Amino acid sequence: MKKILLTSAMLIFSGCTMMDNPNIKQLLTKDEIYHTALIHTHKAQLIASLETKALLTATYLNPVSDKNPDSRIFDFNTEDGEYFFVGIYISDSKEHKFNTKGYRLTLNNQEPIEVKELHKNDPLKYEMPMVDNWSTYYRVKFRKNNHNEQKLIFESERFGEDVILYEKEPKGFLNL
Repeated sequence: MKKILLTSAMLIFSGCTMMDNPNIKQLLTKDEIYHTALIHTHKAQLIASLETKALLTATYLNPVSDKNPDSRIFDFNTEDGEYFFVGIYISDSKEHKFNTKGYRLTLNNQEPIEVKELHKNDPLKYEMPMVDNWSTYYRVKFRKNNHNEQKLIFESERFGEDVILYEKEPKGFLNL
């Protein structure tokens, strides 16, 4: 019985001292950028013959940037456009460049005005959810629009299209 009490007391006291460790606090602190980005991240797949031919993950960056205005990773101004962090994986392809292989991305039927391929160590990649080593990542800018609903369409001449819907101001319990 004494051993159980002694072990319990040691665990309680060591647990309290661990909370003073800044590394432990960092693990237990909510990452606002990641959390907000995860809410605004969706995926689209182009499928043929029950196989995924292309996979797109897209994060609507405007609400993420607006909620975290002091972050250094957002080196753009959301007042001049609609921004997306986009990852593309195209099966059976060494290069995953969606704009050169018959793939197209539009927002509310408008072509992007800027597509910037992100380098391997871009800080934006470290903050965004659903990042892998096989996809190619871009920051895509579209013209600013007044629609509350943003309709992002990923399409291919051969495999059809998939649509992702975003809201500038989401309603309901997700609006945290």
